[in-house]
Formats: sequence, C-alpha cells, structure tokens
Amino acid sequence: MGLTQKILLFTGLLVVALVGSTVAFTSRQADRLATAAIDEGLSETRQAWQTYQADRFNKLKLGVRVLANDPAFKSLVELNDPVTLLDTLRERLGEINADFYLATDPAGVVVARTDRPADQGRDLAQDPLVRKPLEGEEAATIWSHEDRLFHAVSVPMLVGPDLKGVLIAGYGIGEQLASDLRKLTHSEIAFVAHPGAQAPRLVVSTLGPREGSLRDALGGLPPASEQGPPFALALGGDRHVGVRVPLTAATGEAVGSLVALRSMSAETAAFRSFRTSLIGVSLVVMVAGLLVAWLSARGITGPVRRLVGRVERARDGRYAGAVAVDTSDEIGVLARAFNNLLSDLREKEQMIGFLKEGMTLLKKGSGVTGDGSLTDAPTLSLESSPVPGAPPVEEGSTFGGRYVILGKLGMGGTGVVFRARDQKLDEVVAVKVVRTELLREDPQLLDRFKQEIKLARRITHRNVLRTHDFGETGGTPYISMEYLEGVTLKDLIRHRGALPLAVGLSVAKQACQGLEAAHEVGVVHRDVKPQNMLILPETGELKIMDFGIARVSEVEGGAPGSGLTTAGMVMGTPDYMPPEQAQGHPADFRSDIYSLGIVLFETYTGRLPFTGETIMKIVMGHIQ
Repeated sequence: MGLTQKILLFTGLLVVALVGSTVAFTSRQADRLATAAIDEGLSETRQAWQTYQADRFNKLKLGVRVLANDPAFKSLVELNDPVTLLDTLRERLGEINADFYLATDPAGVVVARTDRPADQGRDLAQDPLVRKPLEGEEAATIWSHEDRLFHAVSVPMLVGPDLKGVLIAGYGIGEQLASDLRKLTHSEIAFVAHPGAQAPRLVVSTLGPREGSLRDALGGLPPASEQGPPFALALGGDRHVGVRVPLTAATGEAVGSLVALRSMSAETAAFRSFRTSLIGVSLVVMVAGLLVAWLSARGITGPVRRLVGRVERARDGRYAGAVAVDTSDEIGVLARAFNNLLSDLREKEQMIGFLKEGMTLLKKGSGVTGDGSLTDAPTLSLESSPVPGAPPVEEGSTFGGRYVILGKLGMGGTGVVFRARDQKLDEVVAVKVVRTELLREDPQLLDRFKQEIKLARRITHRNVLRTHDFGETGGTPYISMEYLEGVTLKDLIRHRGALPLAVGLSVAKQACQGLEAAHEVGVVHRDVKPQNMLILPETGELKIMDFGIARVSEVEGGAPGSGLTTAGMVMGTPDYMPPEQAQGHPADFRSDIYSLGIVLFETYTGRLPFTGETIMKIVMGHIQ
C-alpha cells in the first residue's frame, strides 16, 4: 500500500471513528435524556390523573348533594313513580354533565337509571356503592359495573331521620377520558378492568393499532401501585416505558388500573432525525475530506515519490538532476538536503574520475607527508638514524618495541615518516620521528613535537588525519598516525594544473570542514598548504594533516605566550603564510583562513598569487 493510500485510509478511518464515537455518545445521551423525560412525564401523568379524578368526584358530589336534598325530588322518590323520576333525572343530567343518574328505594332496589332504564327493579343492596349510603354514609369511588368502570358518588336521601332512597351519579371511564388525559399529559392512556378472579380486561386505550399488543401483554404487567417504579414494555416492535396506577372501589379493593405509557421512539424522534442528518452530513464531509486528503496526499507524496525515484537512480550511480520542492516544511527540507547530497556525490564522482584519470601521472603519496612532495622530497637512507647514538631504523626492524618497520614513506619539514605495522593494533600505521639535524638546530622542536600530538588528538573529524599515539624510545620521540595511501593536493595541482570547478568545490568544502573541526576545539594549524592535504583516489576524501607547528588559539582562551613560538619567530611555509604570521605576530583562526584562501587560489588557477626569486620577496608580497 502506497503512502497516498495509507493517508486516505487513515483519514477515512479517522472520520469513521469520529462519526461513530459521536453517534454512540449522542445515542447514549439521547437514551439517558429520553429516559429522564419519560420518568418525569409518567410522574406528571400520575399527578394529572389524581387531580383529574379528584375534580370529577368533587363535581359529582356537588351535583348529587344538591339533587338529593331537593324536597321535590325526594317526594318523587317517596312516591316511587319510576316514569316521572326517570324524566326528572334525565333533565338534571346536564347540570353536571354526568353520564348517568341512578335512584334506589330504601331497600336498594333500582327505581330509575338514566343510562339503563331496563335495570329498574334490580337489587343493588349488596353493591358497596349502594350499601354505604343505605348505612347512612356517602361514597365516592371507582365503580366497576358489569363491563364498565365509572367515577361514581352515592349519597343517602333522607327526610328527617327516615331514609327514602339512594341517589348515585357517575362519569364513565372511557375513550373521552383517555383522550383528554393523553392531550394533557402526552402519555398513552389505557384503562384495565380487574373483574374478580378473571383475567384483566382492557376497557379502553389511546394506543390505536398497538392496542392488541397491550391486550396480549396484560397478564405480564406488574401489579398496580400508587408509587410503583416504571416498567418496560414492547408494543408492536416499539419500546415503551409505563406505570400502573390502581383504581380502587369503596371497599379499597382494586377493581381496575390506569396504565400510562410513553414511547421511547417518540421521545427520541428528534434525536433520530438529528442522527440521520449527522450521518448524512458526515458522509458528505467524509467524501469531501477524502478528496481533500487525496489532494493533500498527492501534494505530500508527489515530492516523496520523486525523491524515492532520485534515490533509486542515485543507488544505481546516477547523480544527475534534482528534486524540485518549493516548500519550507519537512519535505522541502528533506528535498533540499537530498539535492545537496546529490551535488556532493556529483562532485565526489567527478573528483574520483579526475583522480583516476590522472593517476598514471602521479606517484601515490603517504598519508603523513610533510612540507615536501613525494617527487622532490629529500631522500633519507633507511640505515640512517634520526638521533645520534640511537640504533638505525631499518626495514624489518622493530621500532619502540611495538612497530615493525615496513618502509620509508618520506620526509617532511619536522620529521621522517615510516610505514610500519602496529603489533598491538594489528594494522598498518605511519610512524613519524624527529629528524636528527632539526633536534640539534632547534631545542624547542621536541616540545612542539609533543604538542602536535596533544593538539591533534583533540580533533575527531573525517577530514582530519587521525593521530593514534605519542611515545619516545632511545631518546627518539615519535607519533603513530593513521596510514592512508593517496596523493597530496600539491602533487595534483603540480601535475594537472588548475582543477575543474566540481573537483575544486569538493576540495574546498572538505578543507573548510576539516579546519572548522580544528577551530571548534581551539586549535590553529598555522601551516595550511596543499602539501598538508591528502586526497584518497578511491573515495575523493580529503585529509588535513601535519599539526607539527599548531598551537592553542589565544582567541579560544590560550594564555598569551603559551605557544612554543615567541614574538618575532616565523614559522610556516612562505608561499601560504598570512601577513601577521610572517611578521612574527600570534596566529589565530583567521590566519588559517588566509592560508586556505591561498590554497584555493592555487587550486582554481594552478598558480600561486605571490612568487619571487627569494623567500623575502614572497613574504613581502603577502605583507604588502
């Protein structure tokens, strides 16, 4: 899978995860809020029912008491004229909007009933609603009569102490009541009758098509209770939450119940509409996000793909071209770094090619040549001894009890260099020893020799020749160094003249980097020249060597006069010597930079800027 596809996949999964988590969170919140709203609504339904029921009883009591205390009406009851009594009751129904009036004689036998005239002569003396008034008490209760439920109030009709009969009025518990409660509470309402030992029976409900599901579930409902907890009920595939309130008769027995229900889907309808819109918008956002992600990924991965292509070509040894990215982000930084790397590789390739092409004209030099080149350096017999009285250094001999001499490499300004095998490190190294005549001529040379190793060991950089160790044997001081076979920059210029631009750039970069490493640790070379720059033909790598007259810079905290030269003492190579050093003044980092400038001048032109028949003329050229 490519980077573009990975970005698209990540973006898609991120959007899906965000949408999914949002929908899941909002769903849980919606369920919680819906449950809280349902609980509150059912509680309000209980209260509304109790208020509604009390209002009905109060209206019935007022109307029944007024009529029962009417002397004319009591006379009609006493006369036991059913026809006249029935007409009178029917006329008085509208006063309280009751569903029925019923009058009995003192024995509890029905004299007249407005809703069921055929009940005339029916004995209701054992009905609790009638029995209480016969005993002299009013009753206000739920009346379960045959297949119906009523809010009913019954009062005794008295003339003095004599009971003339019982008057009853009632409101039916039916569709109108259920509909009114539903409008008031927004709950679905159902009334259930409990006819003795028989199964509960649904009287009326506002459930419509779901009424059948409630009828089937009546047997599994929890018992009716004034403060019972809500219960869950599935009706027609829709989850409902409900409460069941008992409807009690005059005896305190529950003759029915009110079932109030709230639909979870109705409560969450607004949320589900929002969720549908959220999912729809999320899909649109996802498509737009994926499109933007694809365009962004193309913008990101395009340079990366080009970069990968260039890396593949570079791996095959083709360094031409560059990756064009005009951004300041990490991709742009990477592209510019890679372009710089390609430029370095091209320069290195050209330098290696240049070196290989010219190797037939050059002799390989040592990694530790001094101020003389290999072609014209003075020779030194292997049998000669650097120090009088010391044993001769011969090929095959062991020097310092550690180094097996393999041959002589050359002679520099301060010492003679031998190629040897270090028996402790088990590798070929270069061993530099002090020249005999210089020890006699310059007593301070040995101290400078020790300082060379002390300073050189501070520097660790690929463009500085690595120094291993310092020692002394038989009075002869020496330094062991990294051994590399290559050609000095001086020999290269001498035989090839001015170097091509790319080759010169490679030389310049590496020389600057090597000197920078020395300056960072406070070391001033003081003898920067092409003879002290070794180039390895196989890699084109440049090594700065021979810190024989180096000193700690006073700029970096070296105490004035702490070097081994004093004011007025001139050290270095005249062709590359900065003016202050030629005049015997202290040298610092700027002195090395001046000398490097002379080296680069010679590198690009093939000649020195100042020449003359005498050293003084050359030095004066630098000074003036």
